[in-house]
Amino acid sequence: MTPRQDDPLAQLEWRLPEAPCERVAKAIRHECTAGLCKKQSVSRMRRLLGSVALFIGTICILAFLGITRDGAISDAVRAALYGAAGWGAVLSAILFASIAQPPGRRLSAGYRLFLVIAVPVVFLGYLALTATGKLPFSTFSTGEFADHALRCGLLCMFLGAAISGGIFFLWRGTDPATPGISGALVGLVGGMGSALALGIACPSHEAFHQWFSHGLVVVAMVALGGAVGRRLFAP
Repeated sequence: MTPRQDDPLAQLEWRLPEAPCERVAKAIRHECTAGLCKKQSVSRMRRLLGSVALFIGTICILAFLGITRDGAISDAVRAALYGAAGWGAVLSAILFASIAQPPGRRLSAGYRLFLVIAVPVVFLGYLALTATGKLPFSTFSTGEFADHALRCGLLCMFLGAAISGGIFFLWRGTDPATPGISGALVGLVGGMGSALALGIACPSHEAFHQWFSHGLVVVAMVALGGAVGRRLFAP
C-alpha cells in the first residue's frame, strides 16, 4: 500500500528509538540478571554412575536384610545373589547404550524397542527357571498366599517407582527424539532392580509368587515408564 501524495506525514524521516540512559540501562540489566549464576551441568558419566547406584544400592540393602533374616546364606538366596549380579550387569549395559549415550550415538529406536519387549519376557522365563516350587493356582490365589503376594507386589511396585523416579530425575529432558522408549527403558531398569532385590529378601520363591509379585511388576513399570517418559524426557 503506497502512501497518499497529499499525506503530510509521508515525507517525515523515521526516527530510531533512543537508547535508555546509562542509569536506566543498568537498572534493566540488574533486574533481568538478578539471581542468575553459573551452573555446571552434571556429566553423563556421573548420571550413569548415579543411576547404577540406585538399583545396585537397593539390591545390596535388601540382600543384607535377607541374609540377616536367615542368619546364613541359603541356597535360594545364593542363587538369587548370582542372578542379581548377572542381571545387574545387563541393566548397567542397557543404561549405558540406551540412555547415557547422546541421542545420535544411542542404540537405534528399533533395537531399544526390542529391549523393552524382549528383556521382560526373558526375565519372566528366568523367574520360572529359578523358582523352587509351584503351588496349584487355586491354592496360591487364596488365603495367606494371596495376601503375601499382594503385599510383596505392592512393595515391589513402590521400590521400582522409587528407583525409576531417581533415574528420571537424573536424565530428565535428555531425549527429544524418543522420550517414550527411553522412559520405558527406565521403567524396565527400575522394575527389574526392585524385583531382583525382593527376590533376595522375599522368603517365597514359589513360581506363581515370582511371576505375579515380581515379574508382572516389571511389565507394569515398563508401561508406566513409557507414559511418564513422554513428559519428563522431552526437553
